[in-house]
Amino acid sequence: MAFDGLMIHQLCDELKPLLVGGRIDKIFQPERDELTIGIRGLKSSFSLFLSVDASMPYFTLTSSKKENPQEPPMFCMLMRKHLTGGRIQSMTQIGFERVVVIEIESKNEFGDLELKKLIIEIMGKHSNLILTREDYTIIDSIKRITPEMSRVRTILPGLKYAFLPTEKIDFEIASSEVVETLINQAPDEKLQKVFYEHIQGFSPMISKWLCQRLNVDPSITLNQLTTNDHEQLIMLFDELKAPSPQENKGFVYLDSQVQSKIVYFKPDIDKLLTLKSFATLYSAVDAFYSRSNRAHKMHQRTLSLKKNLAQRIERYTTKLAKQTLELEDAENADELRIIGELITANIYMISKGMSRIGVLDYYVDPPVMRTIELDVRLEPSENAQVFFKKYAKLKKAIIELKRQIAETHEQVVYLENVLTMLTNSEDSKIVDEIREELITQGYVKGRVSKKRPKTSKPSFSTFVSTEGYEILVGKSSLQNDYLTTKLASNKDMWLHTKDIPGSHVIIRTNGQTPDEQVLYEAALIAAYYSKAKNSSNVPVDYTLVKNVSKPSGSKPGMVIYIANKTLFVTPDYDVILKLSKKN
Repeated sequence: MAFDGLMIHQLCDELKPLLVGGRIDKIFQPERDELTIGIRGLKSSFSLFLSVDASMPYFTLTSSKKENPQEPPMFCMLMRKHLTGGRIQSMTQIGFERVVVIEIESKNEFGDLELKKLIIEIMGKHSNLILTREDYTIIDSIKRITPEMSRVRTILPGLKYAFLPTEKIDFEIASSEVVETLINQAPDEKLQKVFYEHIQGFSPMISKWLCQRLNVDPSITLNQLTTNDHEQLIMLFDELKAPSPQENKGFVYLDSQVQSKIVYFKPDIDKLLTLKSFATLYSAVDAFYSRSNRAHKMHQRTLSLKKNLAQRIERYTTKLAKQTLELEDAENADELRIIGELITANIYMISKGMSRIGVLDYYVDPPVMRTIELDVRLEPSENAQVFFKKYAKLKKAIIELKRQIAETHEQVVYLENVLTMLTNSEDSKIVDEIREELITQGYVKGRVSKKRPKTSKPSFSTFVSTEGYEILVGKSSLQNDYLTTKLASNKDMWLHTKDIPGSHVIIRTNGQTPDEQVLYEAALIAAYYSKAKNSSNVPVDYTLVKNVSKPSGSKPGMVIYIANKTLFVTPDYDVILKLSKKN
């Protein structure tokens, strides 16, 4: 996915008419590398979201709301001090580089109007947000860069901001000049690299697109292009510069699993992927990134917890395998009893000091001769007792091993369920709830927070089917328990993925019988909120709540059920999103 200079150019063209002239009234910093700026425009209000995360830098207008920290970070407080109440004067991209400057006129502490500049740099791990005065004196940045961190450029309060120098061809000049300059600079370079290495704003993705549109081999050199190719290249460059002529301005490309892979302003980037169109580019960017951003941030926040759970699951799985092998050995205990009885039956043939004895094994049909190893230090009867004692010990071990195996299996199932909940979570409050649950269960060290009142009811994910049935989804093991055993009535419908970790799902039936469409939609939700969310033909069991019970002393979220039926569904995020919007 390329958030390149060309897309930033199109995005700025869309945002300028909406933002310029607007007044900043709210500023939040949801994460250490993100900023949300609320802007009251002439006709409506907007939320400008800026992310300079090293692996996912972007900006767009967003309709999504992120949870903000109770105590705003220092950079957020500084931004509020300098920009709140300010009016946006301009929004300018520097050439076709991935740098945008937003000029804001706001009052200083003396009430005088001053021009400030918010500089957005979208440069991978070097992405940054920098606030400067009119003369580019740095007030502060969301990421401070010291001389020890970078030899190229230092970004610290009080220093002068400097744009990074570039030797790439300015894509703002006439397209014919771009082609001519490119041929003069790099005639012997391959097409697959020459565009993005020598022209501002280009990425490998758009370079590949150009080769496809030219219908040429990407491995040929620039000087192998014909005059007709040059003319077509000029037309393609003009096409990239011009505003999009189609009605829809933004496009998200989806794979066969309906996973978003690309967002761009061109509808023909990858013909092997499914295209989803949006009226504006910023809405396409928001749709593409908002979900990925939440998942990415949640992954970062839960990484250590997931690692802890994965290690414990591996440990318990290994333990379970060893216990199973021990049980298999113990279940062969009858062989020891038979040997003891054969020694007893032939004791008249045995004397102390013998190391082995050949006897007729009458426990098999037909009887066969077998050799039994003996302890030369023991009397014949003592040799028999050795085998009888081992037999008695293993018989007791079978009972204990079965108990231990059941306990270890429950641990594995429980931890896999918790890991699935953690992986699917998009809410930091749920992550905190899961962490506290693990602390309470003794899997994680730490203290349980005293801020959350124990009497507070869980906030479930709520959906509404196309026929109006309310569908509730547990977001943690404790929520699953509460949802199934306390909130749901006996006549409600309960769903869960078959033998796959996931959430409990309840259809509130109000005494009615939900039809196949309602069951199908609820099954989609159950499959999506499970470990199999990216799989197809996921089995989902459903039954009435009265058929679900919780064994005494079992782990949170663990239940057993009877009289169930099974549906097979393939999770569809768009369908689930529509059902949630009805809420």
